[in-house]
Amino acid sequence: MGKEDEKKKKPIKNLDDLMDSMKNEHSKDLDSSFKALDEFTKDENQNHLYNNVFTPAQDKLYAGIKGELDKVFAKSGGDEAKIQGKKKEVKKAIAMGIKEYFKSTTPSYTRFMDDLKLDEDDQYDMLVKLYDEHVGVGKIQGVKSISELELLTRDKKATVGHFKRVANMQKGKHTEGAMNMTYSQYLGHHFAKYRGPEIAAYLKPHIERAGFEIEDKLGYATADLGELIKMRESLIEKKGHPYLTKKKEEPKKK
Repeated sequence: MGKEDEKKKKPIKNLDDLMDSMKNEHSKDLDSSFKALDEFTKDENQNHLYNNVFTPAQDKLYAGIKGELDKVFAKSGGDEAKIQGKKKEVKKAIAMGIKEYFKSTTPSYTRFMDDLKLDEDDQYDMLVKLYDEHVGVGKIQGVKSISELELLTRDKKATVGHFKRVANMQKGKHTEGAMNMTYSQYLGHHFAKYRGPEIAAYLKPHIERAGFEIEDKLGYATADLGELIKMRESLIEKKGHPYLTKKKEEPKKK
C-alpha cells in the first residue's frame, strides 16, 4: 500500500481535517459523487465522527462550563448556589464551554477569534452563533440554542447544579445535530451542482436493474435530493419505496 493510500485511510482528527480533505475532492460525475457519499456514510466513518470527534468535544464543552461555574461559585455554595440574576457569569461559562468545543472540533475558529480580539459580549454572541449553526438550530427539529441556558437565570429556584444538569442534557441532541449538519455539508459539496431531474434520470436504470419500476412518476420526477438519496438507500438494502413498485414478471411463453 502506498503512502497516498495510507494518508487517505487515516481517520480525521477534527472538522478542519474533513474540510481540508473536501477541498481536494471534486466529483467529475454522479458515479463519483455517489461513490464519495457511500464512503463517507460507511458505519466505521460515521461511528468515528460520532465517537471520536463530536462526543469528546461535547464532553469538553460541558467540562468548560462546569469548570467556570465551579470557579465562580466555589465560595458561595458551589452546586447549591442560586443563579438568579447571574446572567453575566452564566454567559461567561457558556462561552468558555463553546471555546473548548471548538478547540476540539474546529481549531481554525479559535485562531480566528483570537486574531479578532473581540470584547467579552461580542465574543459570546459570535460563539453562540457559530455553535448554533454548527448543531443545526432552526434547521433540525428539537435542537435548541445553547443560549437558552441563560433563561435559568430568571428562575429564583435555579442553582448551579440545575444549570449543570440541563447543560449536560443537551449533549445528545447537539451531537446528533452536528452529525446531520456535517452530512448535509458533505452532501452539498458533491451534489449541489446537479439538479433533481438529472439525479433522477441517473438513478432510473439502477432502479430497473434492481427489479423495480417507477409507480409514482410525478413524485419521482419532482423529488428533492434527500428523498432520492433515501430511495437509493432503500434499493441498496433491497427494500421498496413509495415511488416504486416491484416489476411484474412476464409470463413465460409456452
